[in-house]
Amino acid sequence: MLSENEKRIQDLSRELGACLYEQSQIKKFNNLGEIEETVRDLMIHYVNPEIGIFLSKQAQKKPQVGREK
Repeated sequence: MLSENEKRIQDLSRELGACLYEQSQIKKFNNLGEIEETVRDLMIHYVNPEIGIFLSKQAQKKPQVGREK
């Protein structure tokens, strides 16, 4: 059974997939390789930068753990 957070991730991933599909230039995929390449390109272009920005902001808010230099 999925946790509430896992279910939300699954739902958001499906919604994101639909958005990325609409954004893609390919309207018919001929094989899994085309799907993989398209997903990778769209994730790199649209998703990864946003997640990177979000995580870097979160890291700035989080107290540092470990030894200081």
